[in-house]
Amino acid sequence: MGYRAMQFACCCGEPPDQILEIGLTSDAKIVVHCWCSKCQRVFYMSEALDQCRQECPPPDAEADSLSASVDARFLRSVGIAISA
Repeated sequence: MGYRAMQFACCCGEPPDQILEIGLTSDAKIVVHCWCSKCQRVFYMSEALDQCRQECPPPDAEADSLSASVDARFLRSVGIAISA
């Protein structure tokens, strides 16, 4: 599974020291509450989930296949039978 890191910054320009919580709104937005130690304040950002989907990286079939193979090998090593 590929992913792209989300970049967060306070209005002062500094990245947050902590992400306090992540949530979803009733109008289909993701909300991220953060703490900025430079400003000593909590701030939040929100973005529509449709916009988030547009910013998702394309699927990486090779990485997904490799990950599934590694997962299957691990599960077999701990005695869990899986079907192919």
